[in-house]
Amino acid sequence: MYQWDVSGYYLYLPAVFIYHDLGTLRFYPELNKKYNTSGAANMYGMFEEPGGKRNIKYAIGTALFELPFFLVAHVYCLVTHACDADGYTYPYQLAGIFSNIFWVVCGLFFLRSFLKKYFNDNITAFTLLCIAFGTNLYCYTAFAQGMSHPYGFFLFAGVLYYTDIYYRELKKKHAYWLGFLLGMVIITRPVNIVIAVIPLFWEVYSVQSLRERFRFFRRNGKDISIGAIIFFGVSFIQMFYWKYSTGHWIHYTYEGEGFNFLHPHIIDGLFSYQKGWFVYTPIALVCMFGLYALWNDNKKAAPAVVVFFVLMFYVVFSWRGWWYGGGFSARALIETLPVAAFPLAYLSCDIFLGMKNMAIKIAFSVAMSFFITLNLFQTYQYSLGIIHFVYMTKTYYWKVFGKTKITDESKYLMTGEEYFREIDESNK
Repeated sequence: MYQWDVSGYYLYLPAVFIYHDLGTLRFYPELNKKYNTSGAANMYGMFEEPGGKRNIKYAIGTALFELPFFLVAHVYCLVTHACDADGYTYPYQLAGIFSNIFWVVCGLFFLRSFLKKYFNDNITAFTLLCIAFGTNLYCYTAFAQGMSHPYGFFLFAGVLYYTDIYYRELKKKHAYWLGFLLGMVIITRPVNIVIAVIPLFWEVYSVQSLRERFRFFRRNGKDISIGAIIFFGVSFIQMFYWKYSTGHWIHYTYEGEGFNFLHPHIIDGLFSYQKGWFVYTPIALVCMFGLYALWNDNKKAAPAVVVFFVLMFYVVFSWRGWWYGGGFSARALIETLPVAAFPLAYLSCDIFLGMKNMAIKIAFSVAMSFFITLNLFQTYQYSLGIIHFVYMTKTYYWKVFGKTKITDESKYLMTGEEYFREIDESNK
């Protein structure tokens, strides 16, 4: 499990609790040799700093989510001596898997609690079924654990829930929880701070409502200020690490990588056969069609949701490596699924409860069932290596569509030369 990026997110835990070497990480090459965590790249995702220390490029938040499960595995190994207590044997792997599943389930519970404020049990259950099994969240829960995105899913669901309940009940504890969750967002995957659009502009739908929102902030300034203090307090966890490893409170860790905001690859990110979200996760496209239903049925909430997706698509696909390395579908959008569930629920409600035409209801049910089945099957293909983690092409996709094994279809994949040419072009 702990390989490549996943190993980088996790590395904080063995470094602190087992090897007591968060500064130089000298223990890592030996572990890499033993467990092949990053192939020939002995210091993958780590950078030498002028002070002699090494800095982990991955944000610390994922490790904090994994921490309780890691500690259980570590104590088990120390007490029973059943496995080496080196951070990478089977109990630690199992702990990482359980951590991933646990926080996704918690995210689904948050999402359920939010949706129940607006929809009945049937619509809520149907929407949760679509999100849990009809999207690439399933792949990163069942087959590719350890990335930051499932934890981002939990955080986005929590932000959505606490935003709605805060404006409904006006309890200060909800403002504090929002501050905490947003702090966790920024130290888990900094780019995901775009989700702050939701609490800032929830149910802002006109100039008058915008003015009222500013007045609301002034009236509740104390509670919001404490929430902001909590946000910055959580953010300082990452900043303290940067100060320790680099000598700077603020540090850009993705050396040699970055954004090109003048040339975003939104069309590629959504529709390409290499990693297009709508190609490999068609329910996501249905969610976007649901924005029309959301706009018609809940004009107060719709603007914040629309602005969120516009900004998220723009920022995510402005990353120079817009395909985000190896993976299934557009993994950088997994965390947006709690927000996408909202328009999907409105669309489902309109069709199942608002329409009398039974043929439309049946057609929608069949289509969604097909998309869920397709997602489960394509995730299975991905787990077998039939859907390639990075070299997919349109021709190859249709050659292997519906297949459980391949023969000579690999010749239709993108070549390594084509892939690296794509990298060079994206870096211009």
